[in-house]
Amino acid sequence: MAGKRPKQEPGTYGCSLCNRDDGVQWYYPDSQEILCDRCNEVHARGKKSKSDRVNVGESKLGDKPVPETCTTHAGKLCDMYCCDCNTLMCLMCFSQTHKQHNWKLLEDEFSCKKEQLKAQVTIISAKIAHYQNETLNRHCTSKAFKDNIDSIREQVNARRTRLKAEVDYVADAVLDELSTLEEDESEVQQTACQKAEEKVAELTFMHEKAVTHMSSVSMFETERLLRRTLPLYDTDVEIDLPKPPLFFPESINRLTLAKMLGQVHKEKQYKKMEIESKHVQCLSKFTVTAPSKQILGICPVDDNHAWLSILHYKGLTLVDRKGTVTDKVELDFCPYRMAMVGQTDILMTSIPSDGFVYKLSRCTKQVTVFAHIDQREIQDISINEIGEVLISNNTSEIVVLNQSGKVSRKFTCGFSGLNITCLSSRRLGITVHVTDRFVAENLMITDESGLVLQTWTGELRSGQKIRSKHLCKMSCDKYDRLYIPDYKNNQVYVLPKDSRMASCLLDKTHLVIRPTVVEVDMCGHVWIGCMDGTVHIMQLQQ
Repeated sequence: MAGKRPKQEPGTYGCSLCNRDDGVQWYYPDSQEILCDRCNEVHARGKKSKSDRVNVGESKLGDKPVPETCTTHAGKLCDMYCCDCNTLMCLMCFSQTHKQHNWKLLEDEFSCKKEQLKAQVTIISAKIAHYQNETLNRHCTSKAFKDNIDSIREQVNARRTRLKAEVDYVADAVLDELSTLEEDESEVQQTACQKAEEKVAELTFMHEKAVTHMSSVSMFETERLLRRTLPLYDTDVEIDLPKPPLFFPESINRLTLAKMLGQVHKEKQYKKMEIESKHVQCLSKFTVTAPSKQILGICPVDDNHAWLSILHYKGLTLVDRKGTVTDKVELDFCPYRMAMVGQTDILMTSIPSDGFVYKLSRCTKQVTVFAHIDQREIQDISINEIGEVLISNNTSEIVVLNQSGKVSRKFTCGFSGLNITCLSSRRLGITVHVTDRFVAENLMITDESGLVLQTWTGELRSGQKIRSKHLCKMSCDKYDRLYIPDYKNNQVYVLPKDSRMASCLLDKTHLVIRPTVVEVDMCGHVWIGCMDGTVHIMQLQQ
């Protein structure tokens, strides 16, 4: 029977179990132990329950844990937890091994571990959703890939009819190549989706195990297992999705059947590299020879050619990377902004704006009216992932056209938009003016309902902030990085996806003066058009 130690007893006593000096007032004559208040509570608990039969999982205490019996000391309950060793222990284990360690009562630590396990269950659910969404996106991408191949097949068969018997051999060769691409894509898709599904299955198993053990002592082992294994499922890895092959038809000529039928072109892949101006190399540089040289628009068609629109010039010029003019199209208006529709057509606006969007067929060089926006000053155009055409008009309203040129919807974004670029996940990059109506100073990232997701006002990774700037026609690469030319500061800023700080693409050695437009081709080369008619083509190096 325990009793309180008499206060008049001389000397300083330490607890027989934990060696604490404060609160030592309990004396056990039988064992001649002196205990503090805390250890006395545990000791009393152990004496009351030492003869109880323990059935784990059959507790009537609600969420309170049911202690396990100690495997080392028979008849003792593990109703204490050692924080240093991360293990359960009984009173005897505590007195023999863990006396100097930090410890808690099982009930106290149980609720803490339960909250930690709940957090890990939430992480598992998020990772499962990520991999399921990844699988869904992969299926959608593969379907679009195969639909694109079906579209190319139709073009091939239509041209085969015109060429009749002499083109059969070439057509079959192209179709075989497409079938090979399709089979390769199916294999890659199956492998990618299988891996994602395996991860979902593994995470689902861990999720079920965690939920099952949520209210039992086994959750300590489950929590330790999850802490080791969850970091292995990294959901931040970017996956390169395949780009559909491109098909380039040519004029019919019996002497060059292969070229005449067209070639399957699979877009070249390029690796994502960090943006550092010292690693940016100028591949080439040239200046156009038009009387008024300012570059208004650039539209790359492959990794070596791009169409240019030039101030006061009624036509488009096709140049290669060396500046050699390889084709021209004469027009009865001055083209302004351009956007590529697949690989067959180019959409254009005019300057000054007449409210029309024109379409140029690359095959026939014929120009038709794609859309007419009544009483609108068209500022810029861009095409989103599903082929819709988005138009900014220096107001807060964005007009959306379907693939037939009809207005499908409109939405407002709360500010006057100048230049516009479509990003992935139905997001937009829009430059906006603050003081001067025709000078864009800030950048907004919105969704296609006009909700502002992000604002960039000049913050750089170097810690600086560009206060005064004049942002012009921007572009993005396949990694959703925005390339934003600054006419005033002779710079091109690169803003990564979901980042609020940009990097500088250029330094003074690149000699880029007053950039007005930027475009990124399929190989990741950056075409920069300038006020003086100079075009710089930059390449990122490792």
